[in-house]
Formats: sequence, structure tokens, C-alpha cells
Amino acid sequence: MIRACLTSEAVPPEERFDWWFGLKSASPIATTLHSDFTDDFPVAVDHVDLGAATLTTMSYPSAEVRRTARHIRRGDPGSLQVSLTLQGLSGFEQAGRNVRFGAGNFILYESSSPFEGWMRRGDESGAPTRSIVATLPMHLLPFPADRLSEVVSRPLSGREGFGSLLAHFMCQVVDDAGQFGDTTAAADRLTHTLVDLVGHLAAQHLDNERELPPESRTRTLLLQVQSHIRRQLRDPGLNPDSIAAAHHISTRYLHRLFQDQGLTVSSWIRQLRLERCRRALANPTLAAVPVGAIAARWGFAQPAVFTRAFRAAYGVTPSEVRARTLLSNGSALAVNNSAPMVKDVG
Repeated sequence: MIRACLTSEAVPPEERFDWWFGLKSASPIATTLHSDFTDDFPVAVDHVDLGAATLTTMSYPSAEVRRTARHIRRGDPGSLQVSLTLQGLSGFEQAGRNVRFGAGNFILYESSSPFEGWMRRGDESGAPTRSIVATLPMHLLPFPADRLSEVVSRPLSGREGFGSLLAHFMCQVVDDAGQFGDTTAAADRLTHTLVDLVGHLAAQHLDNERELPPESRTRTLLLQVQSHIRRQLRDPGLNPDSIAAAHHISTRYLHRLFQDQGLTVSSWIRQLRLERCRRALANPTLAAVPVGAIAARWGFAQPAVFTRAFRAAYGVTPSEVRARTLLSNGSALAVNNSAPMVKDVG
């Protein structure tokens, strides 16, 4: 995968709008741009190219964008775009629908039909608009193509259900793509996960989840389970039975979900907890917090069990991590890199 960060910081203020206009006009999905802030149009972009799909965060002042039939005739990649408004107010028109919505909502639109959109600052503070956009080829469309018109230009919530999972996933990839690996295989896995989540977001609206491929439903269920585990990680009562009950599946099926990824439920939970403890012990601002209290905070009720598990994972004891942190004046401690990595589906 390839990551690129662009900013207009080095561009003179009066040239920033033209600079951004030129970039947008030359992109595969060309558009025209209008803004009332052409005298100074600061832009910040973070772009992750996964090969088949891309993820892009954008920050800039209020602006209007338009893609016309002329743009489409000049070139059309046949893409579906999934945009999440992170900050500000948005409006969009395609397929005969004109909608307005605020932060925390998705809008789906296609490159092969004309559209108009705008983003405006939400208040007088001067804070820029912010959004994150996923672009994927239409041939990967994760729901029936004849139902595309039913979901484009409709606000879909990114605060609950599959929308919440998709929003978290998109932001996590752009914020730290490197954690997933820097290989073609990793990029392919991220693309599959992105497509699955977009499909389930659409299915949640179309009420046709059964039409999605079984493997897509399985991967998305695993993502839901892993998200639940992270939220409940501090609960010492977190176990396979409680997790399965929360998702209305059998414990046996839960174990099979993880086994298909080369994982076990209990070991995945334990490694997540150990990593949280390791970070806390290497944090000099938490030096006054007893080791036992940190362990208990992350679900380890028995200190001896915690110490044995920590040594097995990192090759040192929790107390040794704490001592080295203090000796290094608070610098982050690099422990045994042979510890197993916490692996997500993707």
C-alpha cells in the first residue's frame, strides 16, 4: 500500500485554491470547485492507496463541488465513493435526491452520474470541514447493482450498527495504515474488509443482508465481535460465553470464527490486555500506579497469573518494564519483539 500526505502549507495563501482546483480537476473523478475562500484556502490531505481501493481524508474551508456529464464523457473510472463527514455540514444531490446532513453521516455516490455536493463550516469558529472518502471500483460493488439507486445520495448513519464499524475502520486505516502490514496481501485484506463493511452498511438500509456472500457476513461478524471485545476489555468477566451471548451465536461458532483466522478467543483477549498493560507500564505519567492496579484495570484479577503471562509474552517481568522506563527518563521501552502480534481480520 502507498500512503501520501499533501498540504498547502508551502503554497502562498492566494494560490492555494487554484492549487487544489488543479489537483481535483486532474483526478480520475474530475470535478469543478467553487469556494468563497479563494483568498486563502488551506488544505490537508492524507491518502492511502490499497491498490483496488483508496481511502482519503480531506480538510479545507467551505466549498462546493460538481461533476457534470462533460466530466464523465472525458473520463470515468466507474467508481463508488463512500464519504463520511467528520466535521462541518454537508449537502449532496444525485439520482434526483437533494439531501443535507451533519457530521457522523455517510453518503454513497457513483462517478458515472452527475452530482453536486457542498461542505460548510459548522460554526463561526473557523474550524475547517473534514471528511474521509473511500473509493472502490464498481465491479466490487458489495450489493446488487440494480439497487444502487436506492442507496446513493441518502444519509446513512456512521454512529451505529455497521456504519459505526465502517467509520472506525476507515479512520483507523488512514491514521495508522502501517499497523496492518506493508504488503500487497495486507492491502488486499483491507480492501476486502472495506468492501464487506460498505456492503453491510448498504444492506442495513436495503434490508437485504441475506443477499451478501456468506464469507462477507462471516468476516463482518468477526469484526463486530472484535470491536465488542475491545470495548469490554476491562471487564474481568469477559469470556467466550459472554461474547457469544452478546452476539446471539453459540460459543462453538464463536470459536470457529477465530479458528478460521488462526486465532483463539482467549489468547486474543489475553494478548490485547497484555499490550494495554505494557503500554501503561512504559508510560512515565503512570509511574505512581501500582503494577497490580494496572493489571486489575485490564482484567487480570490474579497478580501471579498476570506476571507469568507477561513474562511469557515479552521476556521480562512487569516490574522490569517499570524499572527500565524510570531509568530511561520516561522514554518508551522497546520490549522483546518476539511477542506475538495482535491480529485482526482484514
